[in-house]
Amino acid sequence: MLNKLAIGGIKHRLRDYSVLFSGLMIAASIFYMFLSLALNKAFLKSNSPAQATAFIFGFGIVLLAIITIVYINYANKFLLSMRQKEYGMFMMLGAKSSKISKMIFVETFAIGAIATAVGSLIGIGITGFVGDLLIKNMDMQVSHFNSFYLPALLWTFVFFIVIFIFSALRNSISLRFTKVMTLLNMDSQPTKLKRNNAWTIIQSILGVILLAIGYWCMVKMGKDATFIFLGVPVALFTIVAGTYFVINSLTTTIINLLKRNTSFSQKGLNNFTLSQLNFRIADYTKILSMVSIMFALALGAITVGLGFRQQIDTVANGQNYYDASIRNINNKEQNLVDKIDHKKLTVYEFKNTKKFTYYRNSDLESQGFTYNKFSKSMISKEVPTHKSNPSVAFQLQNTIPVDEAAPQAKFVSDAKFDSLSGKPETMTFVKTDSFKNNLSTFKKISEIQAARYPAYKQFGGDKYSVYKNINSFFSGLEFMGFFLGIAFLAMLASCLMFKILSGAAGDVKRYNMLYKIGTRQKSLRQTINKEIAVLFSVPAVLGIVHVLVGLQMFKPLLYKPYMHIEVPFLIFFVLYLGYYFITRYLYKKIVLK
Repeated sequence: MLNKLAIGGIKHRLRDYSVLFSGLMIAASIFYMFLSLALNKAFLKSNSPAQATAFIFGFGIVLLAIITIVYINYANKFLLSMRQKEYGMFMMLGAKSSKISKMIFVETFAIGAIATAVGSLIGIGITGFVGDLLIKNMDMQVSHFNSFYLPALLWTFVFFIVIFIFSALRNSISLRFTKVMTLLNMDSQPTKLKRNNAWTIIQSILGVILLAIGYWCMVKMGKDATFIFLGVPVALFTIVAGTYFVINSLTTTIINLLKRNTSFSQKGLNNFTLSQLNFRIADYTKILSMVSIMFALALGAITVGLGFRQQIDTVANGQNYYDASIRNINNKEQNLVDKIDHKKLTVYEFKNTKKFTYYRNSDLESQGFTYNKFSKSMISKEVPTHKSNPSVAFQLQNTIPVDEAAPQAKFVSDAKFDSLSGKPETMTFVKTDSFKNNLSTFKKISEIQAARYPAYKQFGGDKYSVYKNINSFFSGLEFMGFFLGIAFLAMLASCLMFKILSGAAGDVKRYNMLYKIGTRQKSLRQTINKEIAVLFSVPAVLGIVHVLVGLQMFKPLLYKPYMHIEVPFLIFFVLYLGYYFITRYLYKKIVLK
């Protein structure tokens, strides 16, 4: 009979349980996704040039474990709060507390175990899907990546099962020592808000100091790579603690100041919204701090991933001005070149001898030869048209394999060139408005050249070969950035959405009361929009600051870490806003008639 009543209670709250179950599945899938990279030493070693990558991922596991424990703790409280009144009724009807405790243990553990199993399977599928999507669509070269990685799967099961065993035991013990009347009236218990102004001030000062220490560590790591082994753990602790203190103190202070501003608080339902936020903030501080850290990790990972993508193009374009250099162009290569729009062709004739590679001086004077010149902070374009420039000869010789080129290049008159023995050859240089947009064409040209001239396979002097080598160097880092960014984005959105929706049932009475006294539905919707917007904005603002400072760490690896930063920010905010609109829609479906 007791089991039937328990199953009936679950069916009655199926919508709430679906929110809980989906949240736990997402947590398990994201945890597996991260471990599939973090525990795969072969992947980390072959795809990252930084020796400290495994060390950083180790701290990433610790941080994600803490975030997951906090998340599951909220889920556990949500599960218990849904059933407390029903458990009290069972005990009123004569059920023994030991029987109820056993039922709670089984229910909590079963939900956790099923969510872990399903979430791990989803994680394997998402890992494979995201990995294939990134590798194929972004021309990445990644080795030793496996969507199914047994150690990651086993550790995910061990971690979640242990946590759910402790959660089930805690729920059983908590219920056993709670009075029946307390369980029955749990929904009616008032929540007392305790405010200590002195402690709020101390928290704000302490939070700013801790964030300053964490930011200094990140800047220091960007200047001194050896500092990373000390800087990562210090920054991890200080930024997490500083974020918690800042959110807890500053948000409360700002809300109270707005409430005192009568011209603002007495307008419409602003006072109700501020009171709702003031009521929630103490309970939301941990989750908002956690989401802020994940926001920074997700946005930072995507920003760095796109930074490495731009780095590939920047370095490739910097190494070679021309997009292709074609020796003795044939019909097949000419057809490929003809299909390219917005191109400029520069053709040089040359003859190879033992001592010199001879070029026509008239070709240089009429066409010039463009090459890139490096300086500390920029890459400039040089277009000399006179043979006295030694860089021209050097750059031209770099387009011919060492085994086939003479030691030096020399420019001569047309008459002198024609009088030289040997068959004249041509080198056709192709420049387009975008190497990246014509990548597939240049790949084919490079492959044809390598087939015609075997020395070009090892030489790699053309732009596509340079791009290929750089891409293989940075692709692993780029892949990690995008992969982890997507994973953390899903995790943070799941955490915040779950926390907001888990408290929606308790808000039904408040909004119902406002509706009964004549408040329009439009005003109620606007109030909900503002409240949820604040809860999404607080971690976003702090997360952006974390990212802007954190990019300093990547200065040794990124040519310009802040270049085109608006692109990843825009992509991320579009996705983040999507989660905001979904959350407020689901929240309205629960609390409004």
